[in-house]
Amino acid sequence: MKKFVSILLVIIMCLSYHFILVVHASTLDTKSDSAVMHEGKSTQAQADKPDNEAGAGAKDEADHKEDAASGASMSEVSLCIDNKNVYEGMQQAYANGYQPVCANGNVTLVLPLISDGKLQQDKITASVDLGATDSSPFVFRSYEKEFNCKPEYINGTGETKDIFLVSFELTLSEKRVNGIYPVIINVTGKDENGIEVQKSFTNFVTVADGIDPNAAASGAADTTQVEETPTSAPVVLVDKSVINTDTVKAGEDFEVTVTLKNTSRQKSVQNLVATVNVPSADIELKNDSNTIFIGKIGTQKTTELTLKFHASKSTADGNYPIEIAMSYDDPKASTLSSTGNFVVTVEQPLDVKLTMPNIDKNVTAGDTIPLTFQVMNLGRSTVYNVRCDVTGDGLSQTKTAFIGNMESGTAGEGETNLFITTLEGKSQYGDTTGTVTLTYEDGFGNEQTQEFSFNTTINKMPDEASTGDEKKEKSASQWWISLAVIGGLIILAGAVSGAYYMGRKK
Repeated sequence: MKKFVSILLVIIMCLSYHFILVVHASTLDTKSDSAVMHEGKSTQAQADKPDNEAGAGAKDEADHKEDAASGASMSEVSLCIDNKNVYEGMQQAYANGYQPVCANGNVTLVLPLISDGKLQQDKITASVDLGATDSSPFVFRSYEKEFNCKPEYINGTGETKDIFLVSFELTLSEKRVNGIYPVIINVTGKDENGIEVQKSFTNFVTVADGIDPNAAASGAADTTQVEETPTSAPVVLVDKSVINTDTVKAGEDFEVTVTLKNTSRQKSVQNLVATVNVPSADIELKNDSNTIFIGKIGTQKTTELTLKFHASKSTADGNYPIEIAMSYDDPKASTLSSTGNFVVTVEQPLDVKLTMPNIDKNVTAGDTIPLTFQVMNLGRSTVYNVRCDVTGDGLSQTKTAFIGNMESGTAGEGETNLFITTLEGKSQYGDTTGTVTLTYEDGFGNEQTQEFSFNTTINKMPDEASTGDEKKEKSASQWWISLAVIGGLIILAGAVSGAYYMGRKK
């Protein structure tokens, strides 16, 4: 047994010694291989070093050239936001904390941009980046438009400024969740050298009328919505109307310029359709159509309509209202309507005729001549307060020949007496001219007159003319009487003397 144990120990010792030798040899081989590999790597590194350095230099040079090229193609024109002024669709300027308007399921986003240099065709292209589709509150569609630099009204006044007024109407999803969402507007253009100008602008849209993100885990949506700040809808009115003639006469054409005004200080109107309605059959619209389309009316701005009409000959005196019904859209495409009217006053042309009475070519001072004036109304309307007056040197009427109101197609008479006096001046008798004035009024109280003249000669009164002749005749007759008396006395004296002589002779 002892012998067996001794042999087993010898065998174990021999195996242990053999294992030590094997491990030692293996270690030497490993060190040798490491030394060879290190030397190979070192040699390869020495060989590759010039190439690496050359490559790095080439890359730096390429980068330098790329940077230089990039710098050479960079435009000097840039775009920035006008943050001082309020434009259409904005409630406040950017400097005062502009927020896109969110209402009625839409977001109105306005970006007024200023260019510090000239862009080709004064035009830019803007597109909207709404972010990730899974969390966005917006309805995704293509939002890309071109905008031109043009004058835009600022601060609700008549003052304008040249601006790129970028504006988008974004539709909100029905399943939108309340929150604040960034919206990026990417703007591109080209300067006069054809170099591209790019810039991005970020706005933040606050959604407060959607689903409450803090709703219960059951998924029940909070139906309570935040009340929006109400804003007045734009209203378009008939501001004024101007007729191209002082008086519209029946049977004539006329033209009216109508001014429409958008009374809103914040909202423009678009796609306006104006419909002209004429209640009277006697007034005819001569335009090709009774509807007129107007693309847009800015805030506090006006536009004009030119309307042509014809009034028939049978149109009675009076005021005729003409209605304009308007339908238009606000900036959110909500359809609105309003109605205005203006009044046209039509007058019938008056046609009044006077038949002059016969007045002698010779009249005598002191005479009273009765006159009758015959008047006919040949027009289509009533004339009022018809009357005749006579004036002239040496002529005096005792009263006005009043005829009164006359219906269309009627005749009337007026009477007066004309007293003949003497002429003014040195010569009291001779030729004179008289004037008959026909006066009447239309239905609006407007007075019209017609004048007629006549000539006559005023002679002396008969008593005055005969007095001188009678005196001459009386003087002549008295001379002959005196002569006859003297002759008679002579004869009588002769007879007496003869008788006496004969008596004595006897």
